Amino acid sequence: MTSKKTSSRKKSGAQKTARKKKVTTSGKKGVKKTKPDVLAQLKKIGFGVLILVTICLIGAMVADLLIRKPPPPVPGKTAGQTASSPGTKDAQKKSVPREPSVGISKDSRGADPISPQSGMMEKNGHPVLYEVFEETKDPPRSGSDSRPLAEKGDGLVDIALIIDDIGYDQKMAMDLYDLEPNISFSILPGSPHGRAIAGMLKDKGAQIMLHLPMEPVQYPDVNPGPGALLTSMSPDALIAQLEKNLEDVPGASGVNNHMGSRLTTEAVQMYQVFTILKKRNLFFIDSITAPRSQCRAAARLLQVRFGERDVFLDNIQEIDYITGQFAQLKKIALKYGSAIGIGHPYPATLETLKAELPKIKGKIRIVPASRMVTIPG
Repeated sequence: MTSKKTSSRKKSGAQKTARKKKVTTSGKKGVKKTKPDVLAQLKKIGFGVLILVTICLIGAMVADLLIRKPPPPVPGKTAGQTASSPGTKDAQKKSVPREPSVGISKDSRGADPISPQSGMMEKNGHPVLYEVFEETKDPPRSGSDSRPLAEKGDGLVDIALIIDDIGYDQKMAMDLYDLEPNISFSILPGSPHGRAIAGMLKDKGAQIMLHLPMEPVQYPDVNPGPGALLTSMSPDALIAQLEKNLEDVPGASGVNNHMGSRLTTEAVQMYQVFTILKKRNLFFIDSITAPRSQCRAAARLLQVRFGERDVFLDNIQEIDYITGQFAQLKKIALKYGSAIGIGHPYPATLETLKAELPKIKGKIRIVPASRMVTIPG
């Protein structure tokens, strides 16, 4: 009897053990089936995120390529190129500026390219920069009210030569004066030797002008340098800066713009500038760095003596090129009775003028810029 109970107990225990093993086994099988499912889901999610990120990156790259604007073209240095004008230009520039790129703009009247001079440095450690412009094949002005009447009697026509960006090289300024005393010298405010050169040239009877820095379209990448008039200035600040610049170039009888492809298109601010010119009885010559310049309209409104340049002589500092530009200037003068050329104190410009000026004697005379201005009708 006892053995039967014992046997029954053993059998019952064995059955319980078997059930436990079965439960445990089935639990393990369930776990084994769940783990692969979770891993698969995680892999799918990760792969989806990766695809989404990739699409976003590609879209951003495409958008960047579509909306990115190329930098404004700026002329690079050519063989034998030198320069010496201020700025952080703008570059000009600007600034981009004020660093130039290779090539010359096809329409420089809407831009302010610049050119660095190797060797000469500003006080702030930046290379000295000159503005450079594309040639003008046709005179930008030909209306009856845009040029003064040529003097009668001697049969000569007039050319005014304005040398911009004076103030960095005293010797070059004096060499140009010795070559032709009727050259007009446009001096940059804040330049290292501007005041001294103005004094020396004024004592000799030369015509002095203020080369007035104005905001270009590339600002602030192109920086017109110390004393710049900016579109962001209040009327009081703009007038105060203009008056300070005039004080920095003592003896100036007229003004022309340094850069200014943006500011010269702003009518209200040009009226403010011309109000001061009228008050001081100064003339203004538009360098024409913008095709929609408001300078003529301001001069007409305020009855300020006014003129416009015809040719930039030396945007490429090579004697052959400058000789061709000077020939263009002579052609315009002979056709219209007068012309205004703008150049810079480059060695190549000096050498070209040494060769060309003697050839025009008896046909064309060099006159101060003040002889080339009239109140627009």
